[in-house]
Amino acid sequence: MSHDPMNPHLQSSADPSRSSEEIRQDFLQFFQAKGHEVVPSASLVPDGDGTLLFTNAGMNQFKDVFLGTGQRPYSRAVDTQKCLRVSGKHNDLEEVGHDTYHHTFFEMLGNWSFGDYFKAEAIRWAWELLVERWGLAPDRLYATVHEGDDDFGLSADADAYDLWLSETPLPEERVLYEPSKENFWMMGDTGPCGPCSELHVDLRPPEARRETPGRELVNVDHPQVMELWNLVFIQYNAQTDGSLEPLDDQHVDTGMGFERMVAVLQGKESTYDTDLFAPLLQAMADRSPREEIRGYDDLHIEDDDEHEQVRIALRVVADHIRAIAFAISDGVMPSNEGRGYVIRRILRRAVRYGYQTLELEEPFLHRLVDPLIEKMGGPFDGLAEQQEFIEQAIRSEEESFLETLGTGIEFFERVVPHVTGFQDTDREESDRLLGALREDAQAMDLLEKAYVDTDDENDILHSFARTARGGTLPGQIAFLLHDTYGFPIDLTRLMARERDLDVDMEGYEKLMGRQKRRARESSTVGEATGEMEVSVSVEREVRLEGAEVTVTESSDWKRVKDDNEGSEFVGYDQTEIMTKVQSFRVLDTEEGKHRQIELMRTPFYAEAGGQVGDTGTLRFGDESVQVLDTQREGERIAHTVDTLPESLDGPVEAAVDAERRNHIRTHHTATHLMHAVLRETLGDHVQQKGSLVAPDRLRFDFSHFDAVDEDTLRHIERRVNTAIQQNIPKQEARDVPIDEALDRGATALFDEQYGDRVRVITFDPDFSMELCGGTHVDATGEIGLFRFLSEGSVASGVRRVEAVAGKAALEHVESELETLTRARRQFRSLHTSLPEAIAEVQEERDRLAGEVDQLRRGQLSDQLDTFIAENAASVDGITVVTGRLDRASMDDLQELGQQFRDKLGEGAVGVLGSVGEDGEKAYVVATVADDLVDDGALRAGDLVGTLGDRLGGGGGGRPSLASAGGRDPEALDTVLDGVPDLVRDRLE
Repeated sequence: MSHDPMNPHLQSSADPSRSSEEIRQDFLQFFQAKGHEVVPSASLVPDGDGTLLFTNAGMNQFKDVFLGTGQRPYSRAVDTQKCLRVSGKHNDLEEVGHDTYHHTFFEMLGNWSFGDYFKAEAIRWAWELLVERWGLAPDRLYATVHEGDDDFGLSADADAYDLWLSETPLPEERVLYEPSKENFWMMGDTGPCGPCSELHVDLRPPEARRETPGRELVNVDHPQVMELWNLVFIQYNAQTDGSLEPLDDQHVDTGMGFERMVAVLQGKESTYDTDLFAPLLQAMADRSPREEIRGYDDLHIEDDDEHEQVRIALRVVADHIRAIAFAISDGVMPSNEGRGYVIRRILRRAVRYGYQTLELEEPFLHRLVDPLIEKMGGPFDGLAEQQEFIEQAIRSEEESFLETLGTGIEFFERVVPHVTGFQDTDREESDRLLGALREDAQAMDLLEKAYVDTDDENDILHSFARTARGGTLPGQIAFLLHDTYGFPIDLTRLMARERDLDVDMEGYEKLMGRQKRRARESSTVGEATGEMEVSVSVEREVRLEGAEVTVTESSDWKRVKDDNEGSEFVGYDQTEIMTKVQSFRVLDTEEGKHRQIELMRTPFYAEAGGQVGDTGTLRFGDESVQVLDTQREGERIAHTVDTLPESLDGPVEAAVDAERRNHIRTHHTATHLMHAVLRETLGDHVQQKGSLVAPDRLRFDFSHFDAVDEDTLRHIERRVNTAIQQNIPKQEARDVPIDEALDRGATALFDEQYGDRVRVITFDPDFSMELCGGTHVDATGEIGLFRFLSEGSVASGVRRVEAVAGKAALEHVESELETLTRARRQFRSLHTSLPEAIAEVQEERDRLAGEVDQLRRGQLSDQLDTFIAENAASVDGITVVTGRLDRASMDDLQELGQQFRDKLGEGAVGVLGSVGEDGEKAYVVATVADDLVDDGALRAGDLVGTLGDRLGGGGGGRPSLASAGGRDPEALDTVLDGVPDLVRDRLE
C-alpha cells in the first residue's frame, strides 16, 4: 500500500524540486532587497519574558519595541524565527502526528517595520512575493480585513480594504471583512494591538471550487482553504478600561508559517510530505526492524488501520526530534520542571511511538540528530556546533525511559481490559467481572500499588469499577504510571484515547497536588539572592507546564520626568553619581508593599547573565533610602527600595555598595576563567547552562555527561589560580557589532539573548574572550584565590560546580585549616604523621567492620538449619523450605542461597527472603536442586520471576539459583507463605 502526496489541483507554480532552503533564503533576500535587516532567530527561551514558556511567535524578540521600552538600530527587519507551541490555546500536543498539519516546533517567517512603512507597502510586497515571485495563482487567493468592533469603538479597516483593491488585482468578492476574533491582533488584554489582514489560499480541485466558492470557506478550518500569511498593523495601545489609545508610531508585524508555505510551493497536501521532513521520515523507516516499513510512502501493510498507525508514529517522531534538538541547543535540558519537563514529555512521547509501533526497543532518537543537522544546520548553526552534546543528552534520556517503558506498558495493558470490560455493565455482569478481576493476581497487585489510600481489597475493587463503568481509566492508575514508570499524563491520556477511554484527571491532579505539597514540605528553603516574587506589569496569560493563569499588577509606573525614555547604566565606570528620579511604582505582594524607583542615570547593575543585582543607597538631601535589589524591565532599570522618600523631585546621590560589588565582580571574573579552563580541559562541548554570580560564591552549570573527578577538579583549580597569579589585565570592548565579536573568537552562550552590538570581555585573547554585560576586576590578580566547593549533577548531561574566590575563598581555606588543626590535636600523642595516623585508624576500622560482618553472616548462616527443621513442606514429593532473614542484603542472600541449596540436597526447593536495611525493598533468592532442573520440572529463574512480580519488581538468574527484588516489603511474608502453592502450580 502506498500513498501519493502530490495534489494535481494545486497552483500551477508548484515545484517539488524547489527546496525548503531555497524558499527560506528567497524570502529573506526579497525583503533584504527592500531595505530590511536580516536578523537571526531568537532563542526558543524568551529573554526576560515571564509570560511565555517558549518563544511561540516571531514577534516575541521585538516585544519591547512595540511596548515602547526598547529600540533597534534598524527600522525594518526580516527573519525566520524558531517557535515552539506545545500548550495553551496554540496547540495540543496530543494531536501532533494524528493529523498532517500540527507541529510542536516550526519556523515563522516575518518582515517588520518599526515606525517606518505601513499598510500599503506590507500589502503590496506580500502580493509581489506570493504571486509575482513565487507564482501562486491569483484566483486562488483571498484577503481578509477587520470589519470593525463597537466594543473597541473602531470602524471597519477601510484603509486595508481599499489598499487590497488598489495595490493588487484582487476583485472585491475576494476581499472579505472579518470580525475581531479573526482579524484584530492583541498581545494581551492590554498593550500594543491593531487590526490585521490575512492572505488565504484555496487549494481545492476545480470541481469543488465551482460547487462552493472559496470565500464561504475562509476561516472555517477547511483543510484546503487555509491562511498563509498574517499582516498585523500595530497602531493602538489597549488600556485597562478596554479603550484603545493610538500609538505615536505605527508598526508592521507579519507572520508566515514556513512549513505550510513550503508545502504549498512544493505542491504537497501535507507539511510532512515536504523535503523538511522527508530525511527524518526515511531515517526512521530505515531504522525500524519491521521489514514492511520501507518509507513513509512505502509501507507494505494491508490493514488500513495499522497502515495509518505506522504513518502517525513516523510523523510523531519526525516532528518531535526537531523540537527536542532545537530546545536542547538553546539550553533547555529534559528535566522534571518548567521548560525541561515539556521537552521530557515530548521526548518520551516520541520514544513510546517508536517502541510500540515501529518496534524500536533500543535508543533511536539520538540517531536522527545527524539527518536533522544535514537539513537545518545551515540556517541554525547552533545545532551543528552542539551536535555531540545534543546526541548525548537525547540518548541519556532515552536509555532512562526505556528502562521502565516496557514494564509500564505491560502494566497499562494488564489493567485496561478490565476497564473496558466494566463499561456500561449492569449489576449482575459487574459482580461477575469483579470476581474475574479478583482472580487476576497480577492486576490486583497493580491496583493495590495504585490505590495507596485504600487497604481493603473490596474497597479497591468497587472504586476501580465505579470509575471504569464510565469508560474512564482511574486517576490512581495514571498517577502510578507517572510516578513509578515516568509516563507524562498526556502520554497516558493518548494511550487511553487509543482504546476509546478517558482518564480521571480530577483523581490524578489530586494525587499530583498531594505529592507536590509533600515535596515542598520536605524541601528546605533556597538561599536568598535578593529575588522577590511580585505581580506582573500587565494582565496577561502565563503558561507553565501547559497550565494557564492570569496575574495582575496593582500599579503602573508613574513618571516623574518626561525627558528620557529609558535608564542609562553608567556603573562600568562609576559607583557613585548624582542623578534624578524618572519614574516609580508601588506593587502589592504577599509580603506587603513593594517599592521601585527608576533613575535617569544609574550606577546600579541590574541582575542579568547570572550576576545578581547591586544594592546600595539613594540619598535625597538629608533622607537616605536603601536599594535592596536592582532588576531590568526592558529599557528600564528598576531599583527596589525599602521606602519612598518624601519628595522624588530634585537631585539624587546614587551610591552602590562598593564592597559587595567588588566581591561580585571577583566571582564573575573567576567564572570566566573557570569556564575557559573547563573547555580547555574537558572539551569544546562544554557550554554554560546556568550561572549564579553572588557576593559570597559562584555557581556554574555546564554541559558534560560524566562526573568531573577529584584529580581533574584540582587540575582545573590550579590552572585558574595560575591565571590569577599571572595578573592578566582586562580588555574591554563596548558597542562591538556582534558579527565582528564572534569573528574575533568571542564565546557566546546559546541560552543568552544578544543585541546587534555587544560588549566583549577578554583576559588574554588566547585564553578567555566572552560576550558579557557584567562587571569584572581590572586584572586577574585582584581575585587573589580560587577554590572549588562541590561538583555534581543537576540534570541529564548537565553538571554543576560551586566555587569561591577572593575573600570568600580565603575564608574557606582558613576554615579548612582550622578543621585540620583540630584534627591534628586529636593525634598529638602519636609519633607518626597525621596522614599515616588517619590511615592506621581507617585500617583498624575496616578490620573491625570485617569482623562484625563475618560474625553477622555466621549468625545468618546458623538460621538455615532452623528453617530446614521447622519450615519444610512436601509438595508432590518435593521438599520446599522457606525462611525470612532480617537485615540481609541481596549479596548476603545470594551467598546464603548457595549454602541453603547445598544443605537441602536433591529433590528440594529453597526460598529465602529479606527486607533491606532501609525498609523500602524486599529481596528473595530461590534454589532448585540439580535433579529437578534436569527433569525440567522446575527452574529457579521461573520461580523468582513470579515472586519478584508479587513483590512489585522482578528478577532472574540461573535455573539452579536466581534472585529478585521488589518495592513492596510488606508483602514478603505473604509471598514466602505462597511458595509451596507456586511450586505446585509449576509442577502442574
